[in-house]
Amino acid sequence: MAPWPTGGLRSGDLLLRTWRPEDVDGRLVLDSDPEIFRWSPLARVPDREWVQERVDQAVREAAAGCPASFAVVAADDEARVLGSVDWRNRYPTPPFSVLDVGYGVAAAARGRGVASTAVRLLTGWLMSPKGGDVHRVQMDHAVENVASCRTALRAGFAIEGRRPGYLPLRERPDAPVVRHAVCLHGRVRED
Repeated sequence: MAPWPTGGLRSGDLLLRTWRPEDVDGRLVLDSDPEIFRWSPLARVPDREWVQERVDQAVREAAAGCPASFAVVAADDEARVLGSVDWRNRYPTPPFSVLDVGYGVAAAARGRGVASTAVRLLTGWLMSPKGGDVHRVQMDHAVENVASCRTALRAGFAIEGRRPGYLPLRERPDAPVVRHAVCLHGRVRED
């Protein structure tokens, strides 16, 4: 995988960049959002210490040259965290060359195309021979999460099917785990 671009990735008024130590407060707001919790598998209620650990880990990964989680910020105000986007490294090398992506968007930034732009930017870099050079990027979401389906479609992902009983979710921290069907989306690099 190629090094992450020094200035991040830009599209219009959005920037994807690596996390910074000063992003803890913005990440805490993002991770504390009830909608983010609702659609995140077995999420925990965040506290400052846990979020600090997550940001510190992302900063270490970026310093080591292998960032996998990125802050989505306003290009004209890099201190304002609008969301996050990341990739998970399940099968990054041949013969599979497949990565999964996920995202979260702060409540104040929803409905403005932040998620689809961030996912499209990251996916484009991951599939580029000058970036991740992977063959396939995929994402899934609970079938009931209609907004995530729209995001995936706007980011260029096709609907590929459903996985019944796949995603363990809790609506609230004190609620029982319920397994949800997921809608699987994928993008394949055109060589």
